[in-house]
Amino acid sequence: MDTMIARKNLSEKEKEDLLREILGTEYTSVGNNLPILRNVIDVVGHVDTAFTLAELVPIINGALSGSRVIAFVSTGASIFSIFMFPVAALISVANAYQVGHKMYSFRSIAYTLSAWAFDKPIPVSSKRVLSNMRRGMVVVKKEIIDEHNKLWSKTSKNVITKLNAELVTKKIPQDAMKILLRAIANNNEQKLCELILKGFEKEFSSVVKITWRNNYKIKFPN
Repeated sequence: MDTMIARKNLSEKEKEDLLREILGTEYTSVGNNLPILRNVIDVVGHVDTAFTLAELVPIINGALSGSRVIAFVSTGASIFSIFMFPVAALISVANAYQVGHKMYSFRSIAYTLSAWAFDKPIPVSSKRVLSNMRRGMVVVKKEIIDEHNKLWSKTSKNVITKLNAELVTKKIPQDAMKILLRAIANNNEQKLCELILKGFEKEFSSVVKITWRNNYKIKFPN
């Protein structure tokens, strides 16, 4: 079972049959994660990985079924809530900052994870957000911009460090996690970033949430 199979244009039924073949008796645990696993087959056909599809599918299914990695909101698997790790610890740290810093820190997390999943260079800032801060009705001082840049860098580095450590602990290969994230977002990096950003909505008050949602129009990696 190799990636050549994944590169074929399989029908939805063929994908399900393939998943049944790979998972065997474990197929009963798929449940609502079936759309994601079907997407996994498509994504594997577009990435370079040392793992076969037969190796990746059980790992990814186990991660989803055990709820060890991803939390989904009640509206279904098409909505990505947030990483259960490593951001839980980072959220508590970000809560200590002012609202503007907190939002920027969360955006750093989303951009870092999205870039990591798609093997892209990790952005060192959100140029659009910083530009808006410089051109707003209340222009912020250079010191504040510098604070944001330092916060972004610190947050981004911590995300990667904690993510790699958690993957080792849970014995989940990086390739499997990257493919899972890409499958959740239909292999669209901007969609993945937005889904992660949406997962932070509950961290804000109703008033602040309006601004947070309005900034979804700023697309990764801008």
